[in-house]
Amino acid sequence: MSILAASFSESATLALEKHEEADGGPRSWAYEVGTAFITPNRINNFVGTGRGITRSQGDSGGEIYSFTASRRLGQLVFNLDDYTLTPQFELPFTLEVVDENSESPFLAFASSFTVRWVDFPWNEYLRTSFSMGLGLNYSSEIYAIDRERHLSKDRSHLKFNWPIQTTFALPHYPDDQMMIYIVHHSGGRIFDHGGLNALGMGYRRDF
Repeated sequence: MSILAASFSESATLALEKHEEADGGPRSWAYEVGTAFITPNRINNFVGTGRGITRSQGDSGGEIYSFTASRRLGQLVFNLDDYTLTPQFELPFTLEVVDENSESPFLAFASSFTVRWVDFPWNEYLRTSFSMGLGLNYSSEIYAIDRERHLSKDRSHLKFNWPIQTTFALPHYPDDQMMIYIVHHSGGRIFDHGGLNALGMGYRRDF
C-alpha cells in the first residue's frame, strides 16, 4: 500500500510503501547472528583513510556476540524511466554479549532505524545489500576499550548506535546471507565524546 506518492515528471515517480504481509512478497522479519572483534581504531580506519584495522590487545580486547531480530517497515519506490529502485526500511533490535579479555561478559542492547540498499547491477550473480542506520545502544557496563581510549573522562552507558552492514547471498538462496558488519557506538558529543568500534562477520536469514 502506498502511503506517500509524488510525481516529478512523466518518467519519474516516488512512493513510500508500508510493508504488508503477502504470500510470495517481501519478508517481514530477518534474524542475524554474528561475532565481532573489538578494535582500537577510529571509524575512518574502516573506510581506507586511516592506517588500517587492528585487533585490540590486552584487557580491552575481546569479542561482541550479536543476536538481532529486524522488522521490515516498508520501502521507498523510485521509478525513473526503465529503472526501479527500492531502498528498504527496517527496525532491528539487537542483544549484544560483550566478552572482554579482562572482565566477565556483560550485556548491551541496541535498536536503530536503518535503510537497506538492495538494487545492485550484479544481483543476478551475487545478491548484495548494504545497510546503515542510526539509533541508541545501552551497555550494562562501560567497555574497557572505551575507558582505555578516554582516560580520566566520564563515560556513558548510553550511546548512539550506528550499524553498518553488507550482505551477500547466492541468487537461488536469497534468504540465506553472509554478512560483514561494523559495530559503532559513539557518544556523539551529547552522551560523551568518542566511543568504540568492532568488525564482525555473521549470518542473516530472512523469514
